[in-house]
Formats: sequence, C-alpha cells, structure tokens
Amino acid sequence: MIIKQLINKEEAWDDFLDFCLRSKPYKVFCSGSRTMRVAAAKRYFKEFCSDCEIYYCANICYVFLKECGVYNHIQFLFSNKRGSNSTKIKAFYAILDHVRQKNGKYFKSEIRRTFKVDFYKKWIDRYDKRAIILNNKDQTVLWYNTEKMKKQLKVIGTNDVSKHLQDKIVDYDIINVESGKNVCVTQISIDEQKYLFDGKRVSLREDKCLIEGMISDDKTFVANITLEFTP
Repeated sequence: MIIKQLINKEEAWDDFLDFCLRSKPYKVFCSGSRTMRVAAAKRYFKEFCSDCEIYYCANICYVFLKECGVYNHIQFLFSNKRGSNSTKIKAFYAILDHVRQKNGKYFKSEIRRTFKVDFYKKWIDRYDKRAIILNNKDQTVLWYNTEKMKKQLKVIGTNDVSKHLQDKIVDYDIINVESGKNVCVTQISIDEQKYLFDGKRVSLREDKCLIEGMISDDKTFVANITLEFTP
C-alpha cells in the first residue's frame, strides 16, 4: 500500500467533510442545519491541521498525527467510503508501520467521538486486533505493533503479597482504570486463574505503558501490582 504524507493538508478536506457529515463523530454533526455542520467541520479540520501531520493510504485512510515525547499521538483518524472494514484496517496499519519505522515510537490516542461511542468501541474491538482501550477518564487507546489473537499484559511490579505473580502474563478482555471516585474493577486471568484487577492509574513511558492498581483473588489476598503494555 502506498503511504503519502500530505504537504498540502487541504487535500484531505473534501474527504474529511464527507466523513463528518456521514459518520457524525461529534454530536454537533447531528444538527439539522447543514451550515452549522459544515462550519463545525471547518473548525475541527483547522484545529487538527494546526499541529498535526496528515498521512494518507491507498485512497482509503487518513491519520492526523503529532509526534510527542515518547509516543505518536493520533489526534484524529478516519476512512472514506471506499473498501471493506478489513481493507480500511490494513490501510490504517500500513500508516502505523510506516511512521513507526521513521521514529520508533508507539501510538496513543483517545476516543474523541461523542456520538454512538459504544458502537464505535465495539467496532474497534471487532476489527482492530492491535488496539487496547483503557477505560479510563481519557478513554486512552494504545496499539500493539502486530495483531494479537489474545489481549495480554505482563506483571512487572509486585509487593510481598503478590510477588508470586512477578513476570506472569495477564490475559484480559477489557481493562478499566479508575476515573475520579469511580471504582473500575476488571476480571483478568493469570495461568488460567481468575483475578479481580482494580486499575488506579496509567503512566506513559518510553517504549511502554504502565497500569498500576490492586489485584485480588476475591478469597485470600489483596495486593498492589503493576501491569506493563509493550507494543
């Protein structure tokens, strides 16, 4: 697939506008006024273009990306109507691989969509086999470098009570992280044994992301633990 970095960012405008009017990523695009919808699209487009590079692949996928200190920050991404879901995902992966080869950094984003958010998250879970969604306040999304048949993290930090879990692999379906005063407990599995994980905070580091929290088998122990996401 051919990857193009747009020098003239206005080349993305027509497809960006079409996507916003069609997919309605933000509630403002549900307005009955086309004039308001187009004006909103212009504001968002100007905002994203102001500090992002735009990568384009195979007449299908656009990624608005800003290189930050330890990661590549995806500010916005979308595809046009061309191609199947699997083709769109392949185009998106091609852009990620192209950029990572240039700077070696992993990718981070947030779910900015405010319209049909749950539907969008289910779409990611079904089709994007590299993505991990941290259900924290920012709705952080991270991407593995390759597709994963199973979602896995690694235990890298323990205390005396949980040290028997050091370096173990964690299988999970979703990872919740505390938002404000809300407790977000996730069920995880280590060596086929079920545990409860109460995520507390996310820390983005060079080459990895750390997720700190509490673990319990709901019977005999409660302990501090740190999980590692490595792209």
